Amino acid sequence: MNELDTYYRALLELRNTTNSVRQCAMLNAAIAAADAEDDKIVVTRAKCTVDEDWICAIEEGLIHIEKAIKEERQFIRSNGEVIPIEKVKNVSKESVQHLARHGNLITHVPEDENDIVPDKLFSVERLNDYTVYENRFLYMLLCYLRDFVTLRYNKILDLTNKYDGALTMNKTVSSAKRKMTFVLDLKEERRDDRYLSNNNKAKPLIDRIDIILKTILAFLATPLMEYASKVAMLKPPITKTNVLKMDNNFKGAVKLYDFIIAYDKVGYSVENEALTISPFNDNLAAELADCSALISFITYEYGLGITSELKDRYIENESRRKLEELRKKTEQLEALSRRLKKSDVSVEEYILALEKHVRALDAECAKIEALRNEISAMKAAEREHIAKIGELTEAVDLVKQELNEEKHNHLAEKALLQKQHQSDMDALCQTHRDELRVNNERHEKELEEIRLHIGKMENDFAAQLDRERAVSQSVRDELAKKTEKYDQLYERFLLAEAIANGVRARRGEELGDFTDKESFDELEKQYNAFLRFYKKEWQKTKKKIRKNTLKIENFKKTKDDSDGLE
Repeated sequence: MNELDTYYRALLELRNTTNSVRQCAMLNAAIAAADAEDDKIVVTRAKCTVDEDWICAIEEGLIHIEKAIKEERQFIRSNGEVIPIEKVKNVSKESVQHLARHGNLITHVPEDENDIVPDKLFSVERLNDYTVYENRFLYMLLCYLRDFVTLRYNKILDLTNKYDGALTMNKTVSSAKRKMTFVLDLKEERRDDRYLSNNNKAKPLIDRIDIILKTILAFLATPLMEYASKVAMLKPPITKTNVLKMDNNFKGAVKLYDFIIAYDKVGYSVENEALTISPFNDNLAAELADCSALISFITYEYGLGITSELKDRYIENESRRKLEELRKKTEQLEALSRRLKKSDVSVEEYILALEKHVRALDAECAKIEALRNEISAMKAAEREHIAKIGELTEAVDLVKQELNEEKHNHLAEKALLQKQHQSDMDALCQTHRDELRVNNERHEKELEEIRLHIGKMENDFAAQLDRERAVSQSVRDELAKKTEKYDQLYERFLLAEAIANGVRARRGEELGDFTDKESFDELEKQYNAFLRFYKKEWQKTKKKIRKNTLKIENFKKTKDDSDGLE
């Protein structure tokens, strides 16, 4: 009998005892009916839904890990050293080869030349080493799995086996000779509750997680893993050796490792369910009324210090009750003896009749037991129906999950279309950039032709200047005008180049390389030309601003004069 059954039996016996006394029953009814509006019970339970994807992946991966551990991969390490001949335990092929290459180990030859004994000999010791890279990878993977599963298993158990209940009662009972105010505010929290653990919808998956965790711990306790734990643990990223890539068992372990490393979800979801009972039903109110009356009695008992008196009275009443039971049994036996004496039935016949009656009672008890079994079967069927309802609920959740996956696929398709649209836009932009580049190249060619033409003009002017150096001042003035015009054209050309480079820079286009001396000098000329243009335009702008300012001031002055005249 567990704790719940014990308290339930004690509660039933308390109620049966108090209901048999009229005064107690009236008090309990008054307590149950008093101020029932504000009474409430609130119980909060966590509904935990465990994702099955990581459980299935680990269960499948553990099969490969078990087979990989059974392979017991190792390599043989040879340790050799030259030791005195007295300490040599066995002679191997390597010992003879080493002696053939190192004749200095033979320091003397015995009289019997057919039997040569060296002073020292090369001895080889072969040791089996299980700390190969693959075994260390298995140990690291098992440690990761242990932490991964333990974290989620403990959290799921803490959520599903936690009971959080609260009871609020505020009652006032008044009568002619008694007034009782009962205020109760109960808050209780239980962890690792056995009832919640056994009646949890996620219990099958939790049992599978428990088996997984025990399996991982069992694998870590194998001699091979204990041997691998003595060396430094591997750290990510792992090196995929030929064994990890080609061996089926280790390929399965690597697949599980990749799954665990990439898994970024919690692995479960929690939804808190709150059950509120308010107002209380008749049975609940009556049970709480019995408890309230019992608390009132305990307060009265210890408050007045009448415990010993009540105990003596209880012993006296129990003695009187037992004597009364013995008296009744004695009277029953005497009445039975008198009936036997008065009747013509013998004792044997009477006993046979009693046995027949007992058998009939046994048959009735058997029927009652059959009915109880039938009720138990119905309850089992009800539990099966509840389990089926849970399966249907899981199926509905699965459908919801599929809908979410379809939504995710739709979003992925939408993202793909957006990406394709972006790629088309990029292609169009690239085409535009190519066309712009062609136009720029054509413009560069035109500028180059202008430069060549200007150069040709400079040569012509220079030649003409050399031929007509002795010509009159009028010719020189004309040449100076042409030179000034050329400077203006060249200034405009530099200004146009500066504006063009500025436009291309604002558009984010490639401007070329200006780091060499000629290009940078040209860029500096463009910069100076633009500064001269800026200063010139700024002078014009300032004049215009002053002019506009003077007009506004004259207008205001004229208006003020006209207003004064009026």
